[in-house]
Amino acid sequence: MNTANGSLETRDPRNGSPRTSSRIVMRVVLLLAFIASTVVLTQCQMVGDKLTGVQVGVFKRKNDCVRKCADTRKDADKAERHLHRSIEKACDGNAACLSEEKARHDAAEDAIDAAYRACVNDCHAQGGGDHGHDDN
Repeated sequence: MNTANGSLETRDPRNGSPRTSSRIVMRVVLLLAFIASTVVLTQCQMVGDKLTGVQVGVFKRKNDCVRKCADTRKDADKAERHLHRSIEKACDGNAACLSEEKARHDAAEDAIDAAYRACVNDCHAQGGGDHGHDDN
């Protein structure tokens, strides 16, 4: 052991080079730090949407809701067109009958549009809160 300069030095018996105990301690500390960080990182879990504040499900539900409204409107429009054609045929050219049917058909189309708008508005109101609407 060489203590001339105050360090604890030993000679490696295999190649005769000096080896300090501080280098050994440093390597052990680095190895322990590596093992500890490996253990910590393997315990990580994915962060849920609620933790980040972004709730993707709300957007998905709203889009699904609006899509259902559009599908319902499309079906109602198709049924109304079919009914309208059937009644026009049944009128057999009678002007009064055709006039009444036109008025009924226009009212039915307006009702379908109003129902669609109400449905979409209900989709926007999903997820709680009143979004600025005042019920007073």
